[in-house]
Amino acid sequence: MEFITVQNVFFRYDTQEQEGTTEQYVISDLSMEIRRGEFVAVVGHNGSGKSTLAKHLNAMLIPVSGKVFIDGMDTADERHTVDIRRRVGLVLQNPDNQLVASIVEEDVAFGPENLGIDPAEIRKRVDDALRAVDMYDYRLNAPHKLSGGQKQRVAIAGIIAMRPDCIVLDEPTAMLDPKGREEVLDTVRRLNRDHGITVVMITHYMEEAVGADRVIVLDGGSVLIEGTPRQVFSQVELLRRHRLNVPQVTELCYQLRACGVELSVLPLDEDECASMLREVLL
Repeated sequence: MEFITVQNVFFRYDTQEQEGTTEQYVISDLSMEIRRGEFVAVVGHNGSGKSTLAKHLNAMLIPVSGKVFIDGMDTADERHTVDIRRRVGLVLQNPDNQLVASIVEEDVAFGPENLGIDPAEIRKRVDDALRAVDMYDYRLNAPHKLSGGQKQRVAIAGIIAMRPDCIVLDEPTAMLDPKGREEVLDTVRRLNRDHGITVVMITHYMEEAVGADRVIVLDGGSVLIEGTPRQVFSQVELLRRHRLNVPQVTELCYQLRACGVELSVLPLDEDECASMLREVLL
């Protein structure tokens, strides 16, 4: 069952009209569907419309034309805006846009408090969310004194604490070190797997997209290609032509295959790569 439906959406920012470039759209005739409980990664080069799409999925932006439906609700209908934002939690690229309180744990509690959740349950959610992003020890700190990566983890914890039906993450790990990225990704995967939360993750790390159920590649504001990670990342030349890479192990084996190494499929992660190479080289 589709939870998100995007139908022939066009969008441009007001500044484009002022600059006389009304013929150029950030999103152009974009259509896609995301099923309830699915984990979808959205990838594309800078300027392909990824972040603009993310803001359409919780009614932060409204299409110039076309429609976006969240669980059947039209994002352009203001009567549904509050309900849509309860169901779709958005983690923005810049965490400073989401931090509102003077203490970390109060910031994480802000969303659940506004949903009228019982205080005892809020306390549990806040603690669990902060532990999930490795920020529990900073619960009494001031957010403005944190590093950029720490701020991002607090912003993610605030969304996790609200337990929405869907989480849209706009490059959530861009400011984190490898350990922090893995912790956040583990948390997101667990929420998707154990709680059935729909996840839409925008990322420029192709290795992160490998863990998704489906990958959607944007180019020029519309869908270039979509499919399972293996279907998408097997099309190395197509992605190269559109200034995109594939996971490093996929690229390695693509080059080996070009040199005559017989590989029936291209691997997506290190373990799969090692297993394949053992079979053909030993």
